[in-house]
Amino acid sequence: MRVQVVGTAQSGVKIDCSSRIAVVIDVLRATSVMTTALDNGARSVLPVTTIEEAETVFKTSDPACTLKGGERHALKIDGFDFGNSPLEYKRPLVAGKDIIITTTNGTNAIRNVQKAEMMVLACLRNASAVVGFLIGKNKDVVIVCSGTEGKFSMDDGLCAGMLLHLLKEKTPVERDDLGFLLERFYRNSAHDI
Repeated sequence: MRVQVVGTAQSGVKIDCSSRIAVVIDVLRATSVMTTALDNGARSVLPVTTIEEAETVFKTSDPACTLKGGERHALKIDGFDFGNSPLEYKRPLVAGKDIIITTTNGTNAIRNVQKAEMMVLACLRNASAVVGFLIGKNKDVVIVCSGTEGKFSMDDGLCAGMLLHLLKEKTPVERDDLGFLLERFYRNSAHDI
């Protein structure tokens, strides 16, 4: 399996991922929030890139079973039900609901890899499940770290390194230079994440 790692959401635009699986990481916090919401019983999560798009989708949804979550520059969006902390997406609040989410970085990374053959969202809490999925598909992979305001984020890099480490335990992996460094970073940090 060949794995390419991209350091920011913006860099994802330049990558041809049409025949690969894209793995989008935004540990702090979009992919952690989405994973938590689904784990706590949300019926669906719809990532959108703008506040306006979130409002438009909400207007065409059933307000009794639809919630809005997200942030801009780490601040909860006025009029939204949730911000961008996984701790807000508790089971009694999200179970059976559809959640529209927009964030500063993560939802843009998702948009930038829409041409991928498949897309998976990863964070530290679902890394082993993502690896199991990737092994089962036997396809080349591009991992997109969302970053923060166009810059690389260590938390996303740590998760990318974790994915590579777990993949290497199960199958031969050919990784690029950034992947090599991040996998080493994870191995050196795994004892104290």
